[in-house]
Amino acid sequence: MTMADVTLTITQPANGAGLIGPVTLVGSAVGNTAGLFFKWFSSLNSAATEAKPEINPLDHSLAALSHAIPVLGEFGSHALVLAATDREGIDLASVKAITRSALAGGAPPAAPTPCVVHQLAGAQFLNPASDGLNLSKASATIDFLAPGAWLKPGPANTWVANTDYQALNGVLLSLRLEPDGPADAAHSADIALNLPALPFFRQNDKTWLRKTGPLPVNLGTGAYRLLLKASAGGQTVTVTRHINLSA
Repeated sequence: MTMADVTLTITQPANGAGLIGPVTLVGSAVGNTAGLFFKWFSSLNSAATEAKPEINPLDHSLAALSHAIPVLGEFGSHALVLAATDREGIDLASVKAITRSALAGGAPPAAPTPCVVHQLAGAQFLNPASDGLNLSKASATIDFLAPGAWLKPGPANTWVANTDYQALNGVLLSLRLEPDGPADAAHSADIALNLPALPFFRQNDKTWLRKTGPLPVNLGTGAYRLLLKASAGGQTVTVTRHINLSA
């Protein structure tokens, strides 16, 4: 296989971008595009199958460089790849027969022009499950969705930490508690989260992270807002629960 006499570039979304919803994809190809087929791939494409792992299974033409259907909606960090090959199929025989190819994007450090973007929409609580519930200052339990492919299948029907994804992940999660009323900095607190250090569990076909233990002592009691913030690339998505903070 040789590199094609064409250069690919991903122009949208930009490497490192924080996303707050699905986006369209835009790429460019400079050089001889004759006879090439164009495919987009994401490491978090929930619609991917073994036969059709690409984002754009219905159109591999040059027009696919502008993929107008919003995608990358899965919560977490996506390694995005744009590929051009002179064989349309993705089966092993077709891959072995490729003589011209070009790539853009992928994950560092292997990719010379990486494209990793961070979808923040989709952050959510599991516990507290709804507004109006109690949360103990002395012994709180807060569960929230883990970004991306946080776990991978392990032996004997178990799940284990997906360290490759966790190293790629750029979605930062944090918690904040503040009185449910006028601003009151003296009785508010931000809680940073070291995600790889948190216990995890599977429920509803999703991976959840758990924060337990006492809450900051400066917090009061009564009506509070519990905020889950997902941040990356200069963007933040906030999910709010209105809870009753008890001693």
